[in-house]
Amino acid sequence: MTEESLLEDKTVGPRTYGEAVGAHFVSVLTYGIGYGLAVAAKSPDDDITNGKTTIVETVLIISFAIQILAFIPAFAFQTEKFYDLTGSITYLTCTWYSFYAGGRISSDFQLGTRSIIVSILVTIWGLRLGSFLFRRVLRDSKDGRFDELKPSFALFFMTWMLQGLWVFLTAYAVYIINAESTTESNTLAVTDYVGLCIWISGFTIEVVSDHQKSYWRTLPENKGQFINYGLWYYSRHPNYFGEMVLWWGVFVMSLEVLEGTQYCAVISPIFVFCLIYFVSGVRMLEKRSDEKFADNDAYWEYKRNTHVLIPLPKGWGGKKNASPPTGDTGSAEASL
Repeated sequence: MTEESLLEDKTVGPRTYGEAVGAHFVSVLTYGIGYGLAVAAKSPDDDITNGKTTIVETVLIISFAIQILAFIPAFAFQTEKFYDLTGSITYLTCTWYSFYAGGRISSDFQLGTRSIIVSILVTIWGLRLGSFLFRRVLRDSKDGRFDELKPSFALFFMTWMLQGLWVFLTAYAVYIINAESTTESNTLAVTDYVGLCIWISGFTIEVVSDHQKSYWRTLPENKGQFINYGLWYYSRHPNYFGEMVLWWGVFVMSLEVLEGTQYCAVISPIFVFCLIYFVSGVRMLEKRSDEKFADNDAYWEYKRNTHVLIPLPKGWGGKKNASPPTGDTGSAEASL
């Protein structure tokens, strides 16, 4: 479908030439950001003038290449069903490539204990999340986030490029750990144990809350209701909180390895927070819930007394001024 034909298709909403150009610009920018961070991941001892592609730079290329290859059939068949699954496959591919490439630097293929642990952690997380999201989109037949994006080559391509950056930035610290695996000590430091405990805590919260929500949805009496069961009684988005926490755990585990510009790895958990809270998760779901339950007093009471992320006792951190949108022009965004 060309941009011209897309403009004429009134079923997908207004599309302009400027919007398409903007989307292509974002796609290029995402790779530029990734490349800048790939360069920053080099060890201070590396020769940046030797012209060789580093392990982290290769990871960046792999991450975006997989997205481009998956985008082609996805656009051709106008489907988003394999979007999340592709993201998980990319995580596993990039993680284990960096693991192998980092060990291959040594003549006897030595690997640090830290590298083994973080690679296994990402694998567990990636398999669990990827299978969960894939089953969900198969169950629901589609992902509503893509309804207006799929018909546009530029916008749909942009979402795949953003996923490439997401994979690279989120596990950025892991790729650095693996790339430095032959130079790191096999003895784990205090930060490794602390980081591992943080990761286990976050992963447990995410898994439990996702399971609780899946179970809650199977009960007929809950159809059309908002969830306030289990961890969701204490947090409006406990699964997202767990996701944020586990990546802070990975970053803490990388502290013993990082040097110089490699401390840019702190951008990983910060990026996860910003993405989930401001872009694709919390705000979008809050807006949708505000609109859906605008006339439900129990929902607004729940929102006023329940923290948006952190599981806390009732009344701690809720949105005290939360109230239904008023008037024809009222917007749920105003209550965020």
